[in-house]
Amino acid sequence: MKILHLVHRSWPYHGGAERYVLEHALAGERWGHSSVICTTDAWDMSWLVSRSGSSIVRREDLYNGVEIKRFPVIHPPFQNILRATLRRLSRCGPDRYYYPNPFIPSLHRWLSVDRGFDFVHANAMPFMLYEGWRYSRKHGTGLASVPLPNVGEKYRRISPLYYFDGCQEDILRNSSFVVAQSSFEKKIYADMGLYPERILQLGCGIDPAEFVNADPESVMKRFGIEKPLVLSLTAHCRERGTEHILAACRNLWMKGYKFTLLLAGPVLPEVEEYFADTSESIGKFDDNIVLTDYVSNRDRIDLLAASDILLQPSRLDSFGIVLLEAWMSGKPVIGCWSGAMPDIISDGINGFLVSWGDTATLSNRIRILLDNPELGLSMGEKGRKSVLERWTWDKVTDKFYRRLSQCTTMGNSV
Repeated sequence: MKILHLVHRSWPYHGGAERYVLEHALAGERWGHSSVICTTDAWDMSWLVSRSGSSIVRREDLYNGVEIKRFPVIHPPFQNILRATLRRLSRCGPDRYYYPNPFIPSLHRWLSVDRGFDFVHANAMPFMLYEGWRYSRKHGTGLASVPLPNVGEKYRRISPLYYFDGCQEDILRNSSFVVAQSSFEKKIYADMGLYPERILQLGCGIDPAEFVNADPESVMKRFGIEKPLVLSLTAHCRERGTEHILAACRNLWMKGYKFTLLLAGPVLPEVEEYFADTSESIGKFDDNIVLTDYVSNRDRIDLLAASDILLQPSRLDSFGIVLLEAWMSGKPVIGCWSGAMPDIISDGINGFLVSWGDTATLSNRIRILLDNPELGLSMGEKGRKSVLERWTWDKVTDKFYRRLSQCTTMGNSV
């Protein structure tokens, strides 16, 4: 089969959804399929809604046999007013046009023509799920929908939640199957009326081979890092718990603990504002904080090897691939009671779980791991075993393609 994969960003950018889609496209060849990834020209997420971010100039790439086609985001004048209008008046507008879904008319036009695809794999943002559904309906192909919604904690869902305001529920109910990253997410779809046999709880993975030749010493020297190292590796924003990380670490520094906090990855404006607003309390510990901005996959692996603790107290992640990466590096993790993290972290066994915003508990769990490095090593090793047993890309993608092989080309069977 010829499979169309839709996602908002792709290689060479390295991120969770981007890696998830790329690995599924690459695995298609093993199952006898060819793959094309259609995406935007965005590098920074901010490019989706403004010219303040960076974009990728190349319109096409070929990566290990996978064709990657990029369609330009346009930035019309008064786009927020336009977006608000289209949310009210356009078909599927409430979710298709909510911020930060971009305007990509060239992709819409390109998918209006039959491009010879037999199956569509639509991911992450409502505008991409809509385009996949539209192509599937128009040209009679199967459709796998992977919403990756940021729904928060099981008993504290993010509100307001716009993912399912417009046509998303219809799209999911009319997909050949829907991929959920967690048992929590799976229940949300079941509550929408999806048949259980149409929901595939899948998750994400890692490639163990990438972690064999990690070089922690060189990356520590380059970034000026001193041990012990507490690492947060993400796009830093409020919903990913960055402000809570800073507050928790400040509490420990004030008590005399000595360690480096490394915020690896882009720092979004709201966190920059937090730094400015808390300059008197956080600023005095500037020497303990290192910022890197975007890091390459190679640096990512080296930083994980150099770290002593990985923090991910986020309610914005559907899964959290970085947890698997930390475990593969033998490191303990502190996650959040959100998304798939309660499914993969056994609290107190291979890591800790904290509620989003609970800085006191977060600070306590960091302190426990700093005081008990042997406990951290034990947690990291248990996590590593679980990764090798369940969470490699080969295992995850094979599960996806076994499910896909059960679907007819019309996408109406289970």
